[in-house]
Amino acid sequence: MTWPATYLSFTSPDFVMDNLNTWWSRGSVSASITDDTTFIASQDGKAVGTLTLGLFEGEPVIWKIYVLPEAHGRGIGSALMDAALAAIGPAQDVRIEFVKGNSAARQFYGRRGFMFDFEEDMAEGFTTVWLRRPANATIPAT
Repeated sequence: MTWPATYLSFTSPDFVMDNLNTWWSRGSVSASITDDTTFIASQDGKAVGTLTLGLFEGEPVIWKIYVLPEAHGRGIGSALMDAALAAIGPAQDVRIEFVKGNSAARQFYGRRGFMFDFEEDMAEGFTTVWLRRPANATIPAT
């Protein structure tokens, strides 16, 4: 499971369980699949990653991008991101958010041209960091 591996090092067990019960419930996942665009990465017939693309305030937003921990380092997250950005096209800004403290996410998004937009405090005592990738962004050289 991706959530505990992703969030426990910089949040709390209560935060992880509350969000698993809210955002990863059967109803929430079903609504997301129905209302948004979901990309699934698979290897050997097994789902190993997912990305959800939707709209926020009229702009494209990547709501979720997760890869199973045992599949990290294989380019799966990059492939999912590339597919989503290709679906959006270069002429639109794209937003993405992550929980402050998730340095791996910040670096991953930064390498793909996402830049700081704003922060907002969450009820759980953590901070959400919003990034924006401008239309026609030039991806920094790696």
